[in-house]
Amino acid sequence: MAAAAGTRKRLTRKEKQAQTRERLLDAAERVFQEEGLAAASVERITAEAGYTRGAFYSNFESKEQLLVELLMDRVYKTYVGMNQEIPEQASYEEQLRWTARELRKLQERDDARSFFALWFELLAHTARNPEFTELPAMFWKGNRALMTERIKGIYAELGRKPPAKPKDLATALVALDIGLSIQHLVDPDDVPLAAYDALFPALFAPLVAPAKRK
Repeated sequence: MAAAAGTRKRLTRKEKQAQTRERLLDAAERVFQEEGLAAASVERITAEAGYTRGAFYSNFESKEQLLVELLMDRVYKTYVGMNQEIPEQASYEEQLRWTARELRKLQERDDARSFFALWFELLAHTARNPEFTELPAMFWKGNRALMTERIKGIYAELGRKPPAKPKDLATALVALDIGLSIQHLVDPDDVPLAAYDALFPALFAPLVAPAKRK
């Protein structure tokens, strides 16, 4: 029985691959945050994870793809979870206020600055190397898709036609989030995170306010 208890379950090939990817992501997070995208090397990441270059290229095409998947795993999943936790029974204005608070909390995370620095570095790298454009675009496409469907549902419930295409309204929400985060990053005193709580309901609540009776 002791021998049986000490026997480890043999991982399937799929489980091994998932484990390898997770270890590479963990190692990449440490290396990218220490060295940045440009200076980080596949060799350093694989050494940190305890694997070979072959293991890396069996899972990722490039370090740029690895960085995007890291951001998707560490940041995008948070946005998805936030979208699923929006208080459905609250008014649409209160839902906007809740969303603003949650977005502000994301910016207040201890790792927010380092992840944003990596994100901006990836964007600059993409601007110089257009062949990588689709990688960072994946992140915003996902956010836009989530919000587009939510906006469609809101106006369907209201029985009203949206003032612009739902996808364009979703783009505006993403743009406000990005714009505030960038300005706060470089000028935190003049653009405090409290701007999230003020601007989201101020700019978007009127779009879903109850229709006035004539």
